[in-house]
Amino acid sequence: IFLNNQRNSSMDLLRDIGQADQLTSAREENRVLQEKVKELTVRVHELLAENQSLKAEVELYRQECALPSFSKLALGGNHNDDNIVGGEAKGSFIDTMDDEIDDFVTSGNGLYPDDPAVTLPQIHGHSNPLCCVLHPDDSTLATGGADSCLNLCRWGSALAPGDESSVKAVNDAINISCGAPVICASFAQVNQGRGLPIVAAGCMDGSVRLVHCGFDFCGSERILKPESVGSERVVNGINERGIRHGKYVKNVVWSPNAPIVATASADGTVQLTKVGNMDCVMSDDDDDDGNNNHGTVSMEVIQSMHFDGPVESICFLDDGDTLCCYVRGTSYLSYFDLKDGCKQTKMSLNGESAGTGCFDEHASFAVLSLNPSPNNGGKYLAAATDTSRNIILETRSERIVRNLYGHKNDGFSNPKIAWSSSGQVCVVFFC
Repeated sequence: IFLNNQRNSSMDLLRDIGQADQLTSAREENRVLQEKVKELTVRVHELLAENQSLKAEVELYRQECALPSFSKLALGGNHNDDNIVGGEAKGSFIDTMDDEIDDFVTSGNGLYPDDPAVTLPQIHGHSNPLCCVLHPDDSTLATGGADSCLNLCRWGSALAPGDESSVKAVNDAINISCGAPVICASFAQVNQGRGLPIVAAGCMDGSVRLVHCGFDFCGSERILKPESVGSERVVNGINERGIRHGKYVKNVVWSPNAPIVATASADGTVQLTKVGNMDCVMSDDDDDDGNNNHGTVSMEVIQSMHFDGPVESICFLDDGDTLCCYVRGTSYLSYFDLKDGCKQTKMSLNGESAGTGCFDEHASFAVLSLNPSPNNGGKYLAAATDTSRNIILETRSERIVRNLYGHKNDGFSNPKIAWSSSGQVCVVFFC
């Protein structure tokens, strides 16, 4: 019995030693793997930086290799024999850009804001804010959220001195239920001191709500409904609740000189709707039918466009006479002349046809936001893409003025791009 017990104890001791050795070996192997992961992580960051640098070099090479004749053609010049001297165009790329060669040459001073001037706490409760837009006169901030609400906040009160100003601004904000998450919004433009007190809210269910944004509104329902024509409540692109698309709305913009709102959707449609004759009820009492009073507004679809893919971004140019669109999966911007039957002109996003004279149909990115420069009649377009690249383009041209790198996008980024009032600085923010 004693020998058996001694033998069993020895076996237990050997088993314990073996398990300890296995644990030590596993720990050492884990340590080696962690070191390897760190090395590979550093290498990945190095390769990403090299990749961005190579992209920038490729763009430079493509521009340097562009033939003068093709450059001149892309810029709208005539390609006649009288313009050719010794096999080369009289106007080279630089010669045709005498007035523009100094644009975007110098970099900024490296100073930029990194501390928020004001933070609006939980403006949509525990739901995420999905979009925001400031009124042209800086009076009102509109925010859309995943809680299916559009909030109107007095922007001046949020910036007032005092630690509780932002909290009070949130508490005093007007909350409008839109029935679906609000993913884009835009205020009607003010032209020559006149403008509609309306903000358009594009929703996840494909609807566009026109909301009265005046703080002097006394009705009980701020969402404006379309005027009815007899018993007919559903017309082309309009139903009893307003503008309607088949899928969620990607972008909403107003014309700068007319009460026309353009809406773009994931269903591949763009709709231009003329808005006017707003009649706002100024009483909180119910009407004879027991319904809450609300404002009405005329809505007339003046143009519909249909594309093969989701329309990611749109903007107005030429004081509202031109509409610029980008459709996912394409390698060009489409310019529509609204005064000439929506005549379409395509301009490549890959530079001036890479010096080949051919239209490059390869699309390596999607344009998620377009914004014309404010101080020179929209001479340039700022484009935010779904890659880590933003582009400054010359309007109605294939000329890429500058490629902007340095930020990081991922598959979930939804960048928006804007200009400073001087037109000298571009700002990109992510939703």
